Amino acid sequence: MPAVSPPRSAEAHFDVIVVGAGHAGTEAAVAAARLGARVALVTSSLETIGQMSCNPAIGGVAKGTVVREVDALGGIMGRATDLATLQFRMLNRSKGPAVWAPRAQCDRGLYRRAVRTLIEQHDRLQTIQGTVARLILNDGGTRVGGIVTLEGRVFTGTAVVITTGTFLRGRIHIGTDTNLAGGRAGETSATHLAEQLESAGLKVERFKTGTPPRIDGRSVDYTKFQRQESEIDQFDYSWSHFWESPRVDGGMTRHPAQLPCWITHLESAAKDLIQENIGKSAMYGGAITGRGPRYCPSVEDKVVRFPAAERHQLFLEPEGHDTSELYVNGLSTSLPAEVQLEIMRTVPGLENVRMNRAGYAIEYDYYPPTQLDATLQVKAIAGLYFAGQINGTTGYEEAAGQGALAGINAGLSTSGRTPVILGRETSYIGVLVDDLVTCGVDEPYRLFTSRSEFRLTVRQDNALQRLGDIATNIGLYDDREASIVRARVSEEARIHEAAATSSITPAQANPVLEKAGTTPLAHPAKVLEIARRPGVSLEELLERAGVSTRFSAESLLSADLEIKYAGYFERERAQAQRMRAMGDFSIPAALPYETMGSLSHEARQKLAAVQPRTLAQATRIPGVSPSDVQNLVIEIEKRRPFAAATGTTAN
Repeated sequence: MPAVSPPRSAEAHFDVIVVGAGHAGTEAAVAAARLGARVALVTSSLETIGQMSCNPAIGGVAKGTVVREVDALGGIMGRATDLATLQFRMLNRSKGPAVWAPRAQCDRGLYRRAVRTLIEQHDRLQTIQGTVARLILNDGGTRVGGIVTLEGRVFTGTAVVITTGTFLRGRIHIGTDTNLAGGRAGETSATHLAEQLESAGLKVERFKTGTPPRIDGRSVDYTKFQRQESEIDQFDYSWSHFWESPRVDGGMTRHPAQLPCWITHLESAAKDLIQENIGKSAMYGGAITGRGPRYCPSVEDKVVRFPAAERHQLFLEPEGHDTSELYVNGLSTSLPAEVQLEIMRTVPGLENVRMNRAGYAIEYDYYPPTQLDATLQVKAIAGLYFAGQINGTTGYEEAAGQGALAGINAGLSTSGRTPVILGRETSYIGVLVDDLVTCGVDEPYRLFTSRSEFRLTVRQDNALQRLGDIATNIGLYDDREASIVRARVSEEARIHEAAATSSITPAQANPVLEKAGTTPLAHPAKVLEIARRPGVSLEELLERAGVSTRFSAESLLSADLEIKYAGYFERERAQAQRMRAMGDFSIPAALPYETMGSLSHEARQKLAAVQPRTLAQATRIPGVSPSDVQNLVIEIEKRRPFAAATGTTAN
């Protein structure tokens, strides 16, 4: 594509311009601003900043850990959630705290308000209403230089982060007969930018996702539902909430009044209706060609794929304190609106339900993420970063994690600083990004604990310990936050030291041991030794031993886990160290893989396409075998003496 010269009438220049103000865009803008960059956050509507387009919930298995990682990097998702939570659950409690997963149902309006309040605390971050029509591309189309909006406004910038969600050529489907252009219900899609990106030579493909109907809570019979209470238990997603008062900036309240959710089921009558109308579904009727998320299927998918299932669970989740609207979780669909209503009226408790908004499917452009490097920068266009659903992912949390990393690296790039690359052993964000840029996607990507090799040591409770040093070293915290982080990290060390140096007598310990169903103590012992026993509470042992336990609950939990599972954690950390060693083996850029006869033909093709930075990344490319990896090391080492002697790269 020919270069586009920067317009002469630029309204302003920014270090970083972020396009889109959803979960990825808001995190990217805040991260870059925290690093001292002057940031523009450009969105088609300022009123929808931080909008929860689908389920008003944050967290879950693996996803809850990502929220805490984003928070450890100075992000706002955890802080906003703590200000908007109206129902909280800690998933996987039966499996032990090492795999606990926090999930919060949010007040949709409060969450959006919290995000905007938190954004506007950053003086270097300016919000701008406008729809981006095109990028300014310089140097023959190989470097980004800013944006031009449909409204005719021009802004130049050193780096641009695109976080457009489902808006690029988005198309909404309700049944086979109703389809319209839109990024989400009530908002137009973005076509000009999509066309430019494709004409710039980037590969583009299509995915689809969906959302369920919303209903009027005043029209349902709650006596026929199972009630699910919140278990807030003073849990905070964010480490930053050490306030003397529950009130915070903007007059918002941490942990507002909690509300219940409700459980019911889709039974045989509903399943029969879906089967009868399956041809009217946009997905099954042929109106949609893009692939949808396998792990968040539509109700049509459930009925077709699991015909033997007697019923399917539905969660009725409140949208907020200021509305009676309920979100029907489990009923994502692209059936016609009248069929959706008919299906819901077969559900116990919904016989007289009124539907506020019909569910729909949406099809949109994404760009296969193997076109990015590990900083989330587009390989072919310097200074251009992608984050969120544009990279083929699904979920608020996955988007936020990418946004934080892209914003960090965009901000660092504008001042010539070294980029941040998160390894798989450091975080779920590292797993997510490595999976995307190394392996690509063939369906909307969703994080699971099974995707991580280090899920015992990469937990929701220790995100700050894992990422706090990175954030501190690059300057993501202000002075107040840095002091809180130091105190929080050192607290766990003090707990461990107290357990290692404090003795406990049988009289003190045995009531705790009896409650845990374990062998009583015959002689005095160190608290550390007794705390290794399964089911024995470190906090209770310290209390019984007379040690002050004025520690945070989270520090106590982390210390307890580190003591109990020390052997497992040590083995996993040794494995992580081996991975870091492979990561230290750098692979020169632009190697002539096609000339490396010792590699298989498939390996040469895949390596040339991905251009791995390190040996660790090369090992995870599909089609590159262990023998290919060994031969690659030999090929690189053969080239190093020549490169050193001639002053060239090892190619």
